[in-house]
Amino acid sequence: MDGAPETPRSGQPPSDASPASAKSAASAVARPASEQPLDTPVPERLGEWRPAEDVIQVVRSPQPGATRGTWRAFRETARGLRTVFGQILRGPTTVQYPEEKVPVFPRFRGRHKLHRFEDIPHNGAQAGLEKCVGCSLCAAACPADCIRVVAAENTPENRVSAGERYAAVYEINLAQCIFCGYCEAACPFDAITMGHDYELSDYDREDLIFTKEMLLAEAIERTPLRNEDE
Repeated sequence: MDGAPETPRSGQPPSDASPASAKSAASAVARPASEQPLDTPVPERLGEWRPAEDVIQVVRSPQPGATRGTWRAFRETARGLRTVFGQILRGPTTVQYPEEKVPVFPRFRGRHKLHRFEDIPHNGAQAGLEKCVGCSLCAAACPADCIRVVAAENTPENRVSAGERYAAVYEINLAQCIFCGYCEAACPFDAITMGHDYELSDYDREDLIFTKEMLLAEAIERTPLRNEDE
């Protein structure tokens, strides 16, 4: 429309503006970092980062050179040799196995064992009943799927456990077991624990399947191959 002031284009100063104001307006328009020349210093192109007062700036050491890398390798080698020669000065340690058993740590996880009530439970049932109620929580928690539980109902004529059900079949395949202890942690009645018996090798895989009767019994005491005077 005639007489109306001409609207300036974006990024351009008005026609009646002075050259100084036009230069300042042009410099106010920020140019992307990708359009700036590569010879421009990085702090000017990307903006200098200044950490705040509550920011902890980690200053990394420079990359090691050839001399520094050689010294580091020699130092680590000398440290390893010191450990080796320290063990040599101690002398050999011989354990006369199987006559002399190696002690294990208190939290060692070995052979499984099922338990019975030694005294009268809280529900008034008689002592000697099995703690396992056939809930199969141990089988569900087992990552190796090596536990098989088949539950059955208790009757007044045949009461096996203190609960409503009992484990009619309880089997653990020790050939698949990884001795993680998940079955022991998942049992709400502490019916199954893992002892310190680690001599579980056998010649047949089928003999490594422990039944409920084997788990309720005491661990077999392994006898040495020869007597002390032989």
